[in-house]
Amino acid sequence: MDSNAGSELIVAIAWRSAEIAALASALMLLIALVVRARLRREERLRERVIGTWRPFLTRVAIEEDETPALPALRRRELPFIIEEWSALHDAVRGVSTERLNSLAPALGLDVAARRGLQSRGISDRILAIRTLGHLRDPSAWKPLQEQLVDANALVSFYAAAALVQIDAPRAMPGIMLQLAERESWPGEAMARLLVDAGADIAREPIRAMMLSLAVEKVPPLLPWLAHVDALLGGELAIELLRRHPDENQIVAAALLVVLDPQLLPELEHFADSGDAEVRKNLAQACGRLGNLEQAGLLVRLMGDPVWWVRYRAAQALLRLKGMDEPRLDLIRASLEDRFARDMLDQARAEASLA
Repeated sequence: MDSNAGSELIVAIAWRSAEIAALASALMLLIALVVRARLRREERLRERVIGTWRPFLTRVAIEEDETPALPALRRRELPFIIEEWSALHDAVRGVSTERLNSLAPALGLDVAARRGLQSRGISDRILAIRTLGHLRDPSAWKPLQEQLVDANALVSFYAAAALVQIDAPRAMPGIMLQLAERESWPGEAMARLLVDAGADIAREPIRAMMLSLAVEKVPPLLPWLAHVDALLGGELAIELLRRHPDENQIVAAALLVVLDPQLLPELEHFADSGDAEVRKNLAQACGRLGNLEQAGLLVRLMGDPVWWVRYRAAQALLRLKGMDEPRLDLIRASLEDRFARDMLDQARAEASLA
């Protein structure tokens, strides 16, 4: 091939590449314009639904008059109507929820929700799950159980909430099994869910779950449980301490949620633990629950080789019931360990600034 022919080929390839690039850019621009136009249509449709259906649904929920005539219902409006219906359902209680549910057959919400469970879109499935939960339809139990074990944490969580709405006692054992595997479930929302289910309903399934868990799964759940039900958390902490006295992770977690001051003498031997986290949390438990009887133990822990143990022990000493400045002065004067004295001085200085 001579040089002229080679140059012509290179130029031809360059032109063809430019044409392809220009075509691709035009195609991308067209797609962007189409998507933008679609989003604008959906937003206008949403605004029309809100303007028509929000006042109607609110009137149905809060007024005791007969249900007014349904506005004209277009199929493409149904997803936005379901959003409005579900959002209002979240905001009301009692008779208002029954009034909203009475509209469901006429609007086709139950059928639409079951169809939505098959959607590939996560938000569509979650909306369908919420709707079935609000409807409290026992026939939705099996499909909701299938969503409970879904790999997506939010889908699974909303399925748990829906099952609790339908039949809390029946739902709790399965939910507890999932909770043990779902560290990504939203903690605060899960706490509210269990509160809504009722303490009496949730207590035994939670107890059974916590006592059957693998050792490594207990520590992350104990603080959460204490937040949901402090009394149950304290009871389980003691039982776990007695069952697993040599499992440092469990002991450290349990010491932070113990509630009964009378058990402190039983726990004092953990001051000899080889795990600094256990010793530190024992100091915190003494400060939270103890009185002057625990002063000697805390003085001992203020001489610990680990800085954090000494720090928490000094803080705890100040918090003991019955502790006052004259007693602290006497304790300081008796300390032979320089590090213990320095830590007590630091804790007292911090407390005076708080």
